[in-house]
Amino acid sequence: MAEYAAPEVIIEPESLEALIEDPKLRIVDCDVADQYRRAHITGAVYFKGERFFKNPEEKRFIMSPEQFKEAMESLGIGDDSRVVAYDASGSLNAARMWWCLNYYGHSQVKVMNGGWNRWLEEGRSVTMAEPEIAAASFTPRVDEALLASAEYIIEAINNPDIVLLDVRSDGEWEGTNDRGNKRAGHMPGAVHIEWLNNITTDELRTLKSPQDLTTMFETAGVTSDKEIVTICQGGIRASQAAMTLKLLGYPRVRNYDGSFLDWGNREDTPLV
Repeated sequence: MAEYAAPEVIIEPESLEALIEDPKLRIVDCDVADQYRRAHITGAVYFKGERFFKNPEEKRFIMSPEQFKEAMESLGIGDDSRVVAYDASGSLNAARMWWCLNYYGHSQVKVMNGGWNRWLEEGRSVTMAEPEIAAASFTPRVDEALLASAEYIIEAINNPDIVLLDVRSDGEWEGTNDRGNKRAGHMPGAVHIEWLNNITTDELRTLKSPQDLTTMFETAGVTSDKEIVTICQGGIRASQAAMTLKLLGYPRVRNYDGSFLDWGNREDTPLV
C-alpha cells in the first residue's frame, strides 16, 4: 500500500482489524441490505436509504447538504469520525461513499482494499448482529473542486488542460447500450477506460498495482499534470475512478455526478 502516492485513501484488512475497537471508527457496509444481514464485519453499519446517496427529489445528483447530514448522522458518523467503507463489488459502492464524504468536506474516510470478499477469505471477524448507533453531529462543507456539472464539461471539451475520462462499458461508449437515456454515445474528445480495468480480475477484486495503473492511464493521456473529470452513467463508477486517481496522487480530479443520466437526457450537450 505504501507504494501508492496517496496510501491514506485505502486501508488493508489487517490494519482495519487492528482498529475495530476504536470508538471513533465507523465501518460502513456499502452493499445491499440482504448482503449486510447475511453477515458483515463486526461493528459495521449500513445505510437504510438510497445507498448511492442520491437526492430522492432529483436522482441525477448527490443529496443536498441537509439530506446528507441526516444520512451520516443516522450511521453514527460525526465530524470527528474515522470512516472505513467496504463492499463486495470491487470497491465500486465503497468508493461512492468515499467520494460523497470528501465532497461534503469529510476527508477522514478510507476504502478497504479487496472489501468483503478479501475480509472473508482471510477469516477475519464477522457477525450478523447490528450494532447500536451512537448520536453524532455531521457538518457538511461542500468542496466544489471535486464536482463537475454539464456546464463545466461543455466548457472543458476544448480545454487542453482537462481530460474527460469516460469509465463506462464498451457498449455505452459506442452508443449500442443507451441505458434508457434519450441519447447515446460519448462526449467529443473523451478518453475511454472502463473502471473494471482499475481492479484485478480474480474474485478478491483488489486495486491493481500503482505501476500497472499509472502505465494504463498515462498511455491513454490521463496524466497527473491535467485536471481529470470522471464520467459514467450516474456518478458511481466515476467515483471509483476518482478514488483510484487520487490514490495515485492525481491532484485535480472531479466527478461528473450527473454523468450520462444527466448528459444523455439533455438537448444541449454534444455527443459523438
